Amino acid sequence: MKATIFNAFALLVPAFLVACQPPARGKDYLKAHPQELAEVLKACADGTHRDAQECSNAESVKTLDQKLRSLSPAH
Repeated sequence: MKATIFNAFALLVPAFLVACQPPARGKDYLKAHPQELAEVLKACADGTHRDAQECSNAESVKTLDQKLRSLSPAH
């Protein structure tokens, strides 16, 4: 009986923790919030950010911004 309760608890706790994480912020969101984009990029660079999808989204936004800047005429 104790083993069954322990097994159920051991399975439910990780599932609960995963379910509590917010979804990754998308590219459109990060593009519209440059301060959060900078924070995500910094955390991804130093390895403290846990969401690989969000890091990928932030890198994509950064790369697109750099490409668009390189194409715009110099002022």
